[in-house]
This record gives sequence, C-alpha cells and structure tokens, in this order.
Amino acid sequence: MGNGFRDVVTALRDESDRGTIVLAASWLDESLTNIIKKLLKPSEKEDLLSPGKALGDFGTKIMLADRLKVINLHLVKSLTICRKLRNDFAHLSSELSFSTPSVKDRVENLFTLNESIISTMGEVLLSSGAAILENNEKLSTKLMHETFGTKLLFHYTCGFINGGLAAILVDTEEINPSFSN
Repeated sequence: MGNGFRDVVTALRDESDRGTIVLAASWLDESLTNIIKKLLKPSEKEDLLSPGKALGDFGTKIMLADRLKVINLHLVKSLTICRKLRNDFAHLSSELSFSTPSVKDRVENLFTLNESIISTMGEVLLSSGAAILENNEKLSTKLMHETFGTKLLFHYTCGFINGGLAAILVDTEEINPSFSN
C-alpha cells in the first residue's frame, strides 16, 4: 500500500495541473484494471481491458468492479470523480486548472468524500510533530486544504486511494477456472 501512495505522489510532484489530473486518473485506472484482471480468466488472444476493447473504458471498469463487489460505493464515487476530471482535462481544449470553478467543485467533492482519509493523514502528521495547527484550531479537511493547497492535497488523496486499490489487489484471489480451455 505504501508504494502505491509514494509512487503516485512522487510522480505528480512536478506535473502541471493537467498532467496531475491525467496521470493520477491513469494510475487509478491501471490499479483498478489489475484488480479486475485477477478475477478474469487469462487470455493470450485478447485483453478485454485494453483501451478500445469491450471493458477498456475507465468508467466501465468502475461499474464492473462495483458489480463484482470488489470496491465499495465510496470508492466508486471517488474513482468516478477522478474519471470525470481526467476526461475534462484530456478532452477539453480550454485551459483548465485546479482553480477553474467546475474543477474546483469536483475536487472539493473528492475531498469531502475522502474526509476520513484526509483527517487520518492530518492526525498522523500531528503525531509525528508536524506543526499544522495554530491557535487551538481543530483538525479538518478545510484546514488540511488550506495547509497543503488543492493540488498537493489532490496528490495525497489520489495516492491514498491508489494505496487502497493496491491493498484490494493483494487481498483479491485469482480466479482458477474449474475447466480447461
């Protein structure tokens, strides 16, 4: 789980807003793909999960993972927000950034949805001596957002989501067909 988090946050550190959104969503898509692959009979002929194939779309993978009960509704919602952000940044020619109102709203929704993760991160930082509270402030997602800024908190949130997907992958047992080809 730690590597999934660290890999995402490290890779996104120097990216533009567009690069951050597109790469973060790509990592989440890849992690979800790896989970689903463990549940499908392997095929050397065709990879149904590749782009352009029947199950290659990130949204389709999210729905499939939900229907297979390998991710919960909270994760479905978080991944869907990231997918929609990725689509906007990848397909709209207008200049988008974390300060664009529609992007800001979606990212705020992602933070709200993952408030427990963000609060836990704040508690860990506090317990390790980080000075993120001033004047009897209460730890909150809003405070974490103000402390780290939108882009960095997005990095951390996606890193934790990716780490969670990595944990699901480890806990998911491969399907062993009871028949041969």
